[in-house]
Amino acid sequence: MGENDPPAAEAPFSFRSLFGLDDLKISPVAPDADAVAAQILSLLPLKFFPIIVIGIIALILALAIGLGIHFDCSGKYRCRSSFKCIELTARCDGVSDCKDGEDEYRCVRVSGQNAVLQVFTAASWKTMCSDDWKGHYANVACAQLGFPSYVSSDNLRVSSLEEQFQEEFVSINHLLPDDKVTALHHSVFVREGCASGHVVTLQCTACGRRRGYSARIVGGNMSSLSQWPWQASLQFQGYHLCGGSVITPLWIVTAAHCVYDLYLPKSWTIQVGLVVLLDSPAPSHLVEKIVYHSKYKPKRLGHDIALMKLAGPLTFNEMIQPVCLPNSEENFPDGKVCWTSGWGATEDGAGDASPVLNHAAVPLISNKICNRRDVYGGIISPSMLCAGYLKGGVDSCQGDSGGPLVCQERRLWKLVGATSFGIGCAEVNKPGVYTRITSFLDWIHEQMERDLKT
Repeated sequence: MGENDPPAAEAPFSFRSLFGLDDLKISPVAPDADAVAAQILSLLPLKFFPIIVIGIIALILALAIGLGIHFDCSGKYRCRSSFKCIELTARCDGVSDCKDGEDEYRCVRVSGQNAVLQVFTAASWKTMCSDDWKGHYANVACAQLGFPSYVSSDNLRVSSLEEQFQEEFVSINHLLPDDKVTALHHSVFVREGCASGHVVTLQCTACGRRRGYSARIVGGNMSSLSQWPWQASLQFQGYHLCGGSVITPLWIVTAAHCVYDLYLPKSWTIQVGLVVLLDSPAPSHLVEKIVYHSKYKPKRLGHDIALMKLAGPLTFNEMIQPVCLPNSEENFPDGKVCWTSGWGATEDGAGDASPVLNHAAVPLISNKICNRRDVYGGIISPSMLCAGYLKGGVDSCQGDSGGPLVCQERRLWKLVGATSFGIGCAEVNKPGVYTRITSFLDWIHEQMERDLKT
């Protein structure tokens, strides 16, 4: 899939070359280094060389010490856009300390199996008490997660929460008028417990349900219409290239390696609500914007996640529905059977995409097992997820990249992974590797929130 290290003699795979596109490589003309060095040396008397050498060494040592102090952000928050460190208490305090105000994003989250609302304030995550809670505050919270409004908000007994959510609490400052509550993290106050004994639960979008049935699936089964209503076909210049997952009427989650060197939105269209890929009556949707993770590098394996924003909203129906994002700190146990789907090749080495949407049941595999020497040998990071069978036979394959790995929890389907890479398809000891969505929830919500504010 291009993620594996290619032989030294081979050129790395490029989607641009696949579609006959030119790669732009700028090599500025530079003077000959030896000539420049000789010219400089001719101007310097030899007696100054020891002084210059000592000065250079001192400068290097000073820089090393300075950078060591500068890079040490222990107990602090490091601005992603620079090397600046700020106190944790300065994060989400209503004052922008980092470039682009990045420290004032990622200040709200929905956590755990019960979807409890949490706010980052006073240097830690705190659970929101339901005291004085009302719908306007729920809308504000969802806007901070990138959703235009909320679907439902309820309350839950503190005693019903997982232990980590019972430690610190906040309540809304009910003395503030509604028009002053534009962000929760500077509209709350810290408290030891909830007077009501209840906390807020929040749902920002109706998702993860299917209304019945009317480059990577090997050993799978043909899907029925509306079986996987969040499945999207990402098409570059009219050709199916990758899969994706609908999460809102405007946003699609996919893999960064699908779009890294093909990031011009006008070259892409999206189709949803279909099973048969060819000659489908499903309309094509234009793409307005593509965002991939800033830490993704094409020769590395991590941070393989991207978002596509559509030019216009989807209309949801029986065949088109969003999948739910998982909650922060929501765990999916090893061995849990989940599902992957896509139009990828149905045989290893077949190359061509399947004309029909396929799916396969795959159990989740622990990173410990997936990092065994005979499996992936230590390359699986905590932000990756393995699923499949070590004996082989069932896997995702070429053309399924970016597509969904979904698990059902409490009757809701949740996007647990985005198809990322593998070695071959359905080979022994080489299960599929997926981007772990819970590791990138804050990134997803930040992109959506920033866009909502523009």
